[in-house]
Amino acid sequence: MSKKDTHNPLKGALYGFITGGVSGAIMDGYWALVKKLPGARPEQKPKGKNDGQNEDQPSTQIIADKVSEALTGEEIPRKHKPLAGIGVHYGTSVAFGALYGVVAARRPKLGPIAGAIYGAAIWLFLDEITLRVLKIGPKPEKVPTNEHIQALGAHLVYGSATGALTRIMLR
Repeated sequence: MSKKDTHNPLKGALYGFITGGVSGAIMDGYWALVKKLPGARPEQKPKGKNDGQNEDQPSTQIIADKVSEALTGEEIPRKHKPLAGIGVHYGTSVAFGALYGVVAARRPKLGPIAGAIYGAAIWLFLDEITLRVLKIGPKPEKVPTNEHIQALGAHLVYGSATGALTRIMLR
């Protein structure tokens, strides 16, 4: 591969950051179609009882509380939790998008298929394993199978969109 065939990783990170945010919004659109509840965000809905002390609280809000406690020593006020959860969702979307962009800058031919694989990996390692190990997400058996499948679908949509959009921007 010649030097001309690759892009600057910082440029890739910036493009990935942007496409990660757009893909997070596309993921929200997926959820609106799947759940048939326009405006209802799944990251704001409990997915079953969590294994930690924060029962019935969505994982994004639990993470927002943990960050707030680390920075200020206090949880986020109840009325601000939904917005904080949305912030965690988009923060995660742009962070994973930037990471994808760095890799895509080195391999500009990566596209939606590589992105879908990336999205599936995020679902497996973040949603299905890490959140449960950290006792932020519910035990897998407490979540109906169709919700696991829908979450995988959401991450496939996110990854595919990130892959496709990043590839377009790197051209």
